[in-house]
Amino acid sequence: MRGICLVTAAVFLAAAAPPDPAQPLLDALKQAPTPLQAATIEAAIEQAWRAMATPAVQLLVESAMAKLQHNDPKTGGIKSAVEDMDAAIDLQPGIADLWRLRAQVRFATGDEAGAAADLAQALSREPRCFPALADLSRMAEARHDYKDALLAWDKFLQVDPHAEGAQQRRARLQRQLSGEPL
Repeated sequence: MRGICLVTAAVFLAAAAPPDPAQPLLDALKQAPTPLQAATIEAAIEQAWRAMATPAVQLLVESAMAKLQHNDPKTGGIKSAVEDMDAAIDLQPGIADLWRLRAQVRFATGDEAGAAADLAQALSREPRCFPALADLSRMAEARHDYKDALLAWDKFLQVDPHAEGAQQRRARLQRQLSGEPL
């Protein structure tokens, strides 16, 4: 009887879960025939992910990104941008893209460990978060960790195989890993 109850509860929970607005776009991304069409779909996916945030969270993110871009001491600069992203994540911790954006802010402050931890959080919530995979690959490459850079990039390619310059980047990372001259 208990097994039946658990199965029934799982069915109801699955039925109650809101549909993933990015799913059809992520499916289309794998099939994009050109890099230009892939870029259009990428933008639509990122917009769908941003739309999951409440208006208050969207304002916090916009504020953080503006502070990061301008690093204006009058507005608290990058430190204040991290605080805005902290508040956004406190309000909606389930949105993977918020973790990715905070990773960007933390990386800008020199907090590479914090940025890596945030990217891990983003990917635990949405393993297909291709911007997080790209960021993870770039961070590993900056550390000259070409093995991890290539692993992250290969995961990126599973989600977004037709991104502009994606195959060239993979080939370059492969050459760097094997020690070949660029």
